Amino acid sequence: MSIKCAGRPDIQCVSLADVTDRVCEALDDVGESVHRLQHLIAPLVLEAAARNPAHLRELQDFDHISQKLKNLADFLGALALILPEDWQVDPTIATKVLTLADLSTHLSFAKKDEDAPHEPGDFEMFS
Repeated sequence: MSIKCAGRPDIQCVSLADVTDRVCEALDDVGESVHRLQHLIAPLVLEAAARNPAHLRELQDFDHISQKLKNLADFLGALALILPEDWQVDPTIATKVLTLADLSTHLSFAKKDEDAPHEPGDFEMFS
Protein backbone atom coordinates (compact mmCIF):
# COMPACT_ATOMS: atom_id res chain seq x y z
CA MET A 1 0.00 0.00 0.00
CA SER A 2 1.48 3.32 -1.08
CA ILE A 3 0.92 6.53 0.92
CA LYS A 4 2.35 10.05 0.87
CA CYS A 5 5.58 10.37 2.90
CA ALA A 6 5.37 12.57 5.98
CA GLY A 7 6.65 16.03 5.13
CA ARG A 8 7.20 15.04 1.47
CA PRO A 9 3.87 15.19 -0.39
CA ASP A 10 5.65 14.62 -3.73
CA ILE A 11 6.95 11.17 -2.70
CA GLN A 12 5.00 7.92 -2.38
CA CYS A 13 6.08 5.76 0.57
CA VAL A 14 5.42 2.14 1.45
CA SER A 15 5.73 0.24 4.66
CA LEU A 16 9.28 -0.92 5.44
CA ALA A 17 7.69 -4.25 6.39
CA ASP A 18 6.28 -4.53 2.86
CA VAL A 19 9.65 -3.71 1.30
CA THR A 20 11.36 -6.26 3.56
CA ASP A 21 8.77 -8.85 2.61
CA ARG A 22 9.38 -8.19 -1.10
CA VAL A 23 13.14 -8.59 -0.64
CA CYS A 24 12.39 -11.84 1.20
CA GLU A 25 10.36 -13.07 -1.78
CA ALA A 26 13.11 -12.10 -4.22
CA LEU A 27 15.79 -13.90 -2.19
CA ASP A 28 13.55 -16.93 -1.90
CA ASP A 29 13.06 -16.97 -5.69
CA VAL A 30 16.81 -16.74 -6.30
CA GLY A 31 17.42 -19.50 -3.75
CA GLU A 32 14.93 -21.75 -5.52
CA SER A 33 16.59 -21.05 -8.86
CA VAL A 34 20.00 -21.94 -7.45
CA HIS A 35 18.52 -25.12 -5.97
CA ARG A 36 17.07 -26.13 -9.35
CA LEU A 37 20.37 -25.38 -11.08
CA GLN A 38 22.19 -27.43 -8.50
CA HIS A 39 20.13 -30.49 -9.43
CA LEU A 40 20.70 -29.79 -13.11
CA ILE A 41 24.48 -29.55 -12.89
CA ALA A 42 25.03 -32.16 -10.16
CA PRO A 43 25.60 -35.06 -12.59
CA LEU A 44 28.15 -33.00 -14.54
CA VAL A 45 30.00 -31.97 -11.38
CA LEU A 46 30.02 -35.54 -10.06
CA GLU A 47 31.45 -36.72 -13.36
CA ALA A 48 34.14 -34.02 -13.16
CA ALA A 49 34.78 -34.91 -9.50
CA ALA A 50 35.77 -38.41 -10.59
CA ARG A 51 38.73 -36.74 -12.34
CA ASN A 52 39.31 -33.97 -9.79
CA PRO A 53 37.85 -34.26 -6.24
CA ALA A 54 37.97 -30.45 -5.82
CA HIS A 55 34.91 -30.22 -8.08
CA LEU A 56 32.82 -32.00 -5.44
CA ARG A 57 33.62 -29.15 -3.05
CA GLU A 58 32.31 -26.72 -5.67
CA LEU A 59 28.99 -28.58 -5.74
CA GLN A 60 28.86 -28.32 -1.94
CA ASP A 61 29.52 -24.58 -2.26
CA PHE A 62 26.54 -24.35 -4.61
CA ASP A 63 24.40 -26.05 -1.96
CA HIS A 64 25.64 -23.61 0.70
CA ILE A 65 24.74 -20.66 -1.51
CA SER A 66 21.22 -22.03 -1.87
CA GLN A 67 20.93 -22.57 1.89
CA LYS A 68 22.25 -19.09 2.70
CA LEU A 69 19.80 -17.44 0.32
CA LYS A 70 16.93 -19.37 1.91
CA ASN A 71 18.14 -18.45 5.41
CA LEU A 72 18.43 -14.76 4.50
CA ALA A 73 14.92 -14.86 3.01
CA ASP A 74 13.57 -16.48 6.18
CA PHE A 75 15.38 -13.88 8.33
CA LEU A 76 13.90 -10.97 6.37
CA GLY A 77 10.48 -12.63 6.35
CA ALA A 78 10.58 -12.86 10.14
CA LEU A 79 11.64 -9.20 10.39
CA ALA A 80 8.81 -8.16 8.08
CA LEU A 81 6.32 -9.65 10.54
CA ILE A 82 7.53 -7.49 13.44
CA LEU A 83 8.40 -4.17 11.76
CA PRO A 84 5.97 -1.39 12.72
CA GLU A 85 3.56 -0.49 9.91
CA ASP A 86 4.18 3.22 10.47
CA TRP A 87 7.83 2.84 9.39
CA GLN A 88 7.57 4.14 5.84
CA VAL A 89 10.20 4.41 3.08
CA ASP A 90 10.39 5.50 -0.52
CA PRO A 91 12.02 2.55 -2.33
CA THR A 92 12.30 4.39 -5.66
CA ILE A 93 15.82 5.74 -5.20
CA ALA A 94 17.17 2.40 -3.96
CA THR A 95 15.64 0.51 -6.89
CA LYS A 96 17.50 2.72 -9.38
CA VAL A 97 20.68 0.74 -8.68
CA LEU A 98 18.93 -2.46 -9.79
CA THR A 99 19.52 -3.17 -13.45
CA LEU A 100 17.13 -6.12 -13.80
CA ALA A 101 13.78 -4.61 -14.71
CA ASP A 102 11.62 -7.32 -13.12
CA LEU A 103 13.46 -7.09 -9.81
CA SER A 104 13.45 -3.30 -9.88
CA THR A 105 9.73 -3.20 -10.62
CA HIS A 106 8.97 -5.74 -7.90
CA LEU A 107 10.93 -3.86 -5.23
CA SER A 108 9.72 -0.39 -6.26
CA PHE A 109 6.06 -1.47 -5.98
CA ALA A 110 5.54 -0.27 -9.54
CA LYS A 111 2.95 -1.98 -11.65
CA LYS A 112 4.22 -4.22 -14.46
CA ASP A 113 2.87 -1.96 -17.18
CA GLU A 114 4.55 1.17 -15.76
CA ASP A 115 8.01 2.20 -16.87
CA ALA A 116 10.64 0.38 -14.85
CA PRO A 117 12.83 2.70 -12.76
CA HIS A 118 16.08 1.82 -14.56
CA GLU A 119 18.12 3.55 -17.18
CA PRO A 120 17.17 3.01 -20.82
CA GLY A 121 19.60 0.85 -22.72
CA ASP A 122 20.01 -1.83 -20.06
CA PHE A 123 20.41 -5.13 -21.84
CA GLU A 124 18.54 -8.14 -20.52
CA MET A 125 19.12 -11.07 -22.82
CA PHE A 126 17.35 -13.70 -20.71
CA SER A 127 14.19 -12.04 -19.44
